[in-house]
Amino acid sequence: MTDKIDDSIIEKFLENNNMTYLFLLLANLEVERLSNLPYTIKKALKGKFTIAALEHIAKNEIPDYVVQEEEEEPVEGSE
Repeated sequence: MTDKIDDSIIEKFLENNNMTYLFLLLANLEVERLSNLPYTIKKALKGKFTIAALEHIAKNEIPDYVVQEEEEEPVEGSE
């Protein structure tokens, strides 16, 4: 057995099985990621994490909230 994963095996699995499984798996990982964000970022999110996660996965847009918050904070001594 090789360490490298054969993409054709993965593609065959996804074709033969319901894609909903993969979608829900990714959404579950996104919910976990959102729930581990700092409180200041979490309180800015509107609605439930599960809804936000499903929307992120469906749109294929995973925002990086931590980088966004750092960019919004003024740098000390830059006045």
